[in-house]
Amino acid sequence: MKKAVYYGIRDVRVEEVPEPEPAAGEVKVKIHSCGICGSDLHEYLHGPFPESPFGHEACGTICAMGQGVDGLAVGDRVCAVSPGAFAEYLVCPVARLIKIPDDMTWQRAVVLEPFSGAAYAISRGGVKPDDTVLVAGAGTVGLMLLQGLKAMGVETVFMTDVLADRRRKAEVLGAARVWDPTRVKSGANIKALTGGRGVDVAIEAVGVAAALKDCLSSVRYQGTVIVQGIFTEKVPMHMLGFVSRETTMMGTNAIDVPLAMSWLEAGTIAPENVITHTIPLEGIVTSGFETLAARQEGVIKIVVAF
Repeated sequence: MKKAVYYGIRDVRVEEVPEPEPAAGEVKVKIHSCGICGSDLHEYLHGPFPESPFGHEACGTICAMGQGVDGLAVGDRVCAVSPGAFAEYLVCPVARLIKIPDDMTWQRAVVLEPFSGAAYAISRGGVKPDDTVLVAGAGTVGLMLLQGLKAMGVETVFMTDVLADRRRKAEVLGAARVWDPTRVKSGANIKALTGGRGVDVAIEAVGVAAALKDCLSSVRYQGTVIVQGIFTEKVPMHMLGFVSRETTMMGTNAIDVPLAMSWLEAGTIAPENVITHTIPLEGIVTSGFETLAARQEGVIKIVVAF
């Protein structure tokens, strides 16, 4: 079978490898599609994480099962939140599977994992429907957060991004105000928009120092900053404002599938709208990672389809 194999920084090769077979407690999934996550791009550009999640936003159909697997059957449609899914087949522990409804489209299934990450961040941060929220970054993570916030009833969501097409997408998906943080000072703008109070919650969604600083300068007294972006460099911070405003800051790095599914079932959002490109496995480097690394206009979420 064909698989994208990670060798090192900017060194991913599509190769023929042996087709895996499931052991006890595992299933074999015929992959339909797998999204390129921000963590995948970070590994491509900067090196692997201690426990590499390379290729984990997958969906497909169970084609074989190991011993001791209950509650699943060959032919079931699933999401597989397990690394190694830039491949035609994946062997996955049952604990890393999400069974999906028969009427869920593959486009929606392939973004269920990142949308569930947004659901977890919003829940973990204690966001309430009457909160005002800033989301710094309108890439896949930020736009998933926006749709989750709208699904739970948050009316006022401000967003920032340096790319015009992503700002336009945020406006289409319901952001109240959107601006380029390199041209408009976010802290001052938020104060003007909120009568000097600041937002209740600010969420960092890109993993860059400037965005985190914008979040800290925009949040109200005793407000909350949620960090979901992936940082590859150390961030120098001036902590006086953090201390004097008694800010709560937390990182989030998990998923909440039941909450995400409940929002999807309400029928008011469509997280699959963030997908801008679908590519074959053979194009994963040039049309996938290198395209994302170039931060081209019109590129947000890239999905590899088999």
